[in-house]
Amino acid sequence: MSIIEENQKTVDRFTEAIGKENVLETKVPKQRRAIVLIKKEKLRDAVTYIKENEGLFHLATISGVDLGEEREIVYHFDKKDLIFNLKVRVPADKPVVPSITDIINGATLYEREINDLLGVYPEGHPNPKRLNLSEDWPQGVHPLLKKWDLKGLRKVVDGAEWT
Repeated sequence: MSIIEENQKTVDRFTEAIGKENVLETKVPKQRRAIVLIKKEKLRDAVTYIKENEGLFHLATISGVDLGEEREIVYHFDKKDLIFNLKVRVPADKPVVPSITDIINGATLYEREINDLLGVYPEGHPNPKRLNLSEDWPQGVHPLLKKWDLKGLRKVVDGAEWT
């Protein structure tokens, strides 16, 4: 069996375990990669499942992107022959995800970073204080949101215009 076929079986088991109705999209686009988009409400169940049943307990990072009306958060898990990207989307007007720090300790700093830079709050995080931005950084200003350009950030943060 090829690595792609093995990874497709991992995705199939995952889909069965958390429910087909909770899996919005799946892809195994190349040899070591699987991408799964799920409902936000199933995030903790999904992380618990892949950790306990698929051996995906190493969280390489959490990344995110501003899609306009939504923000997509990607949890990058890996093991020997698989990089498993677990995605959830949250509305831009209520950017909250459940924290997974009690399931995966390595999520602690990544969740704080996503909160700082994209404004996605990890509900249930044990210490959601700022990580990348200074304490005097303006509330509600998240530099990786598409609404900000460098000039606009400088004006809101420093009160100065670029010359």
